[in-house]
Amino acid sequence: MTDEISTPTTKVPKPRKRLIAMLAAVVILAGSITLTSVGVANANAEETARLCAVALSEGASATGAAKAFTAAATEGLEAAESTTLPADAGTSTSYADRPAVAAVEAVRAVGASEGVAAVTGIPAIKARASGADFIGDVTNARGALVKIKISTECTERDEAAAVAASTEKAEVATAALDASVKALTADFAVFQANEAARIAAEIEAARIAAEQAAAAEAARVAAEHAAAEAAASYNSGSGYSGGGSSGGSSGGGGGGRPSGGGQVGPGIDHGLCWTSDGTGGQKPCGT
Repeated sequence: MTDEISTPTTKVPKPRKRLIAMLAAVVILAGSITLTSVGVANANAEETARLCAVALSEGASATGAAKAFTAAATEGLEAAESTTLPADAGTSTSYADRPAVAAVEAVRAVGASEGVAAVTGIPAIKARASGADFIGDVTNARGALVKIKISTECTERDEAAAVAASTEKAEVATAALDASVKALTADFAVFQANEAARIAAEIEAARIAAEQAAAAEAARVAAEHAAAEAAASYNSGSGYSGGGSSGGSSGGGGGGRPSGGGQVGPGIDHGLCWTSDGTGGQKPCGT
């Protein structure tokens, strides 16, 4: 009797089933990748939308500020063209013609010493631009701001970056315009105050000059009247008629007056006796 050795048989899976399993794994992996890509895309879109919203909001604020400061600059420039002073103080010269002032260093006061005269101290003077310079600064700053355009559309990140860059430029230009307008307004106010003081001083000087001229003319007229009255009074007291004196004949006593209606000149004693000198004139009696 012999032993029979049996050989076990191994079952090999069919190729179709392995292929299906591999395809299923690929589908699952692809689905995972697709879901991840969609999530990333959604996140990117949300971030882009957020960046655009922030950029557009800040851009709108900057645009509004730029318009307001541009209008203020225009008003400041128009005001600087006026020559009518506040409070009916008169009419000024043109602000654009106001000259610049160079800086002057302070001078220390020095007392007098042997052989050296005293020196009066002088305060320092700050440099000041001319009226035309202040006007030019505002005009240029306003023009630079007006040229900046801020977009109101944004769908991409690069557009958000462009809007943000324009907004920053507008904010810098707006600050520069504001500073130039403030400088112009302050200097123009000082100019008007100086002009009002100058005009008031000129009016006062003219009033004083008119009063002095009137006083001088009144004094001259009074002096002329006084001289005329003095002359009239003198002539009235020394004049006489041709009828002779009441105390005697024309050739007689000491109280006589010259006949012929003549007048006695200055320095002649009125108490003398006068008689004709034969030529139509008068002479003292006995001469």
